[in-house]
Amino acid sequence: MQIDKIKNDLSRRFRLNSDFVQKELEIGETTFEIFFFNTLVNYETAIEQINYDILRGHKDSYVSRLDFSQEVSSSDQISHEILQGKLILTSKDGVFLFDSLKKTNISRAVSAPESENPLQSAYDAFTEDIDVNMGLIRKKMNSENLTIETRTLGKNTMKKIAIIYVKEVAPAEVIDSIRGKLEENKERDVTTVRNLVRSLGHPRLAITPTYISSELPGEMIQNLLNGRVVILMDQFSFAFAFPAIITDLWSTTLDVNYPYLFQVFLRTVRAIAALLAVTLPGLYVVLNSVNPELLRIQLAITVAKSREGVPYPSLIEMLLVMLLLEMIIEATIRLPKNIGPTITMIGGILLGQAIVQAKLVSNLLIIILVASAIANFALVGYMNTTGIRMYKYIVMLISSFFGIWGLEVAMIWIVLYLSSLKTSGFPYMSFSVKGNMRDE
Repeated sequence: MQIDKIKNDLSRRFRLNSDFVQKELEIGETTFEIFFFNTLVNYETAIEQINYDILRGHKDSYVSRLDFSQEVSSSDQISHEILQGKLILTSKDGVFLFDSLKKTNISRAVSAPESENPLQSAYDAFTEDIDVNMGLIRKKMNSENLTIETRTLGKNTMKKIAIIYVKEVAPAEVIDSIRGKLEENKERDVTTVRNLVRSLGHPRLAITPTYISSELPGEMIQNLLNGRVVILMDQFSFAFAFPAIITDLWSTTLDVNYPYLFQVFLRTVRAIAALLAVTLPGLYVVLNSVNPELLRIQLAITVAKSREGVPYPSLIEMLLVMLLLEMIIEATIRLPKNIGPTITMIGGILLGQAIVQAKLVSNLLIIILVASAIANFALVGYMNTTGIRMYKYIVMLISSFFGIWGLEVAMIWIVLYLSSLKTSGFPYMSFSVKGNMRDE
């Protein structure tokens, strides 16, 4: 009677799905009723394997009796297995699970990275299949201390995730914080990265990213060795490392592939780039409109001449061109690759030259803006560059009202704000996760 209830419940749950299959099948001397999605299961190959194993008497090698001692939990478990691409067989003896061969055209194979450019590193990238991604990490890090915990989150849309860390390297407080938050929010649907971050208890309105994302297995291996916890999500081709710290602005884990002096030089350049990206727009407004006396007289005259004929204050001038640059950046990212370079040329060359000749902005502003944009994109990670793009507006607006003192106060506020942040129970202003900066 229990089995009949399970079969009726499966039929009721999936009756509106045209790709859901429920049919009877004779295997040997036993009649089974099978349930599966034909869009997820390679049915012909699965049935051939089942018949082959049964005829050879190896039934236990491919099926396992599911625990359905409780009606509700058993139905939920079986429904979850079906949605994961498994084939369910029911008979008078019980309910059996067959881990069928999935459709080969659903998940793409391991390929080269699309959004990141690894230097002196392997050219493989994560795919949408979480099992393949876990295999990539396990293959690159052959260690018994590597721990992989899997669990399922969500109520309406169940999502499989994997928590990966290295025992005795990752801080216990970070592991406990992630485990506790995921257990607390296990029924929250996780369909996006933002859902995952919210499930981990991270602030909703944070300007600074609280995680590191990458599609490179090699980078995630280094993050694991540096004491971070990596989370994989099924059907996501990126991995997410926690916690994020301040040094992630200018350092990447792949820097360890370079000689030590090269590594120090590159990270120094990126740290200077972070400072310039935040301060240059605000400094331009300060030296033009609020505190021009800070410049030497010859330089002040040159700056004033560059704005000759511009009909509005330097703040409006800067905001106009910065917003135009933001639109060009977003258009370049969203458009197809064969159109993106054309938009960049039109926006960067033709429009930039025309707007200067029309006396709408000054030549010096274009120089400052280009320098700030280059410095911004010298940083590590798209999320970090987006955060810096937001910080520079805050600095520029405060500087336009209070001059050089406003610029200093804005920078102090940013430092204090970053000092107050904690990600997964770990201070954001830390310079190392495991306590050894030289290895990170």
